[in-house]
Amino acid sequence: MKLQERSYSTKILRPKPLIHREDDGSLFVIATSWGQPEHAQRALDEVVKYVSAAKADVEVTSPFEFLTCLSDEVNYVRTGILIANDLLYRGENRAEYFSGVELMAIFKRGPQVAWAHVGCPSLFIQRRNQRLQPLSIGQDLSSELPRPQALPPLPSQLLGLDPTCYIQCGHTYVNEGDRLVLLASSSVATTLWTRDGDSLDLGSVTTGMIQEDPDSPFWLGLIDVSAE
Repeated sequence: MKLQERSYSTKILRPKPLIHREDDGSLFVIATSWGQPEHAQRALDEVVKYVSAAKADVEVTSPFEFLTCLSDEVNYVRTGILIANDLLYRGENRAEYFSGVELMAIFKRGPQVAWAHVGCPSLFIQRRNQRLQPLSIGQDLSSELPRPQALPPLPSQLLGLDPTCYIQCGHTYVNEGDRLVLLASSSVATTLWTRDGDSLDLGSVTTGMIQEDPDSPFWLGLIDVSAE
């Protein structure tokens, strides 16, 4: 898998995520810190370490059980996030809140793409010759409020604030030409929904989103699932 990304900033702050890509393109981890930047790196490192060991069939132990209703690949990324949450909560936020982290992990093995995330970005897929379809949505609390003007982003879910965390996860199967769309924003621009099946170009989509709502910051990523 290969990622292209754009970040758009305004007077309103939206932190830019840290991004990890495995050399073989099988794993992406996108972590956004709301507080201390190094906490996003710690969470990212924990997820990468666990998933890398699990996919290599290294015997790994975890205090968190595998769920039989999920595929192995989904369990890998889900468990990695649970470990990262435990690390941040016990190490950084147990006595006093210092920061939280939004995190998305995407793991591809064969034709299957598995994901798990807490908070943004949201995940969509554009299958070849089809329009955009949502896979999993990361809510932004500012979208629930009346908008006479652009509001600062307000994450609804963060890693590290509680001993447990709400993880959205799942998997799908992909074919050559399919693309994943990652979006961290307070709203989903109509320019994304109205694109034809093969017209999802990063530059033109970014321009359209800025024209539609120039005061709202966002981060946008496109993943070609068939690229090395």
